[in-house]
Amino acid sequence: MSSRRRPAAASVSRAGDRLRVMGVTISHPDKVWWPDEGITKLDVVRFYADVAPRLLPWMRERPLAAERCPDGMRGQCFFQKSFPKGLPAGVPTTPIVAASTGRTVHYVVGGSKTTLIALVNLGCIAVHVMNCRRRTLQRPDWLAFDLDPVSGAFADAARAGRLLRAILDDLRVRSYPKTSGGRGLHVLVPLRPGPTQAEVRAFAQEVGRMMAEQAPGLVTTEMSRAKRRGRVFADALRNAFGQTIVAPYSVRRRPRAPVSTPLAWEEVDAKLDPARYNLRTFDRRLAGRDPWVDFWARRQRLPEIRR
Repeated sequence: MSSRRRPAAASVSRAGDRLRVMGVTISHPDKVWWPDEGITKLDVVRFYADVAPRLLPWMRERPLAAERCPDGMRGQCFFQKSFPKGLPAGVPTTPIVAASTGRTVHYVVGGSKTTLIALVNLGCIAVHVMNCRRRTLQRPDWLAFDLDPVSGAFADAARAGRLLRAILDDLRVRSYPKTSGGRGLHVLVPLRPGPTQAEVRAFAQEVGRMMAEQAPGLVTTEMSRAKRRGRVFADALRNAFGQTIVAPYSVRRRPRAPVSTPLAWEEVDAKLDPARYNLRTFDRRLAGRDPWVDFWARRQRLPEIRR
């Protein structure tokens, strides 16, 4: 999306040298986050303000993790799940006890523009979301496949994605691809309420094994990176409570500020450069048809796999 584009005037106000967007006071708005592209923190805030109508449905009532990069592209980043304090008034959190540690994690709960902009103001470049809502943590409403090309070539992820689609089509499962914002491909499957996290994960793992059996030179389910030998890792581990995946329409901390972009399957091509969809160009993408417009209307039962 062009950094020159501005959100609606009603959402932005100035008081002296202070800038407020969606009711959030933005600190250091002119800080440069992408030096090579000249993209500032305020550019990222404005991008999220503009893309909010598309992004917020993916955050609503979900516990979030923030990928915080306070100094942008060339600084250090860290993931933050717990926000026990330091958030503006009106940003909701939910306490969840972590099974691994027994500690209470205060997750931010997505849904409002104020919450989104407040996270960006804290240096959050990418928002990561769970596959469940805060009141149904063990009942996911989507499952995700993360196709990670060890080669670093999106072309490999695209080929693996088309194989995945063929397997899911045979199972009569409708699926939706998106760029990860890097060189990987994410494929989401909308689900009707019912299956548990364990059942969803088992299904995704079995499909991954089918992929590896059908194309052993292309796809692997090896957990050991050393044993993947340049193949695409079909990662089913995103399907568990507490795991997250980058939300559609999130900016990524990579050169050119690419955006995790929903695609039509016809667009999943070995020649696609995922970085073509970036903060500077994304307004053109938003002007077109949303290829995931029917995602929530296509929720489906999780089928049994008969080998």
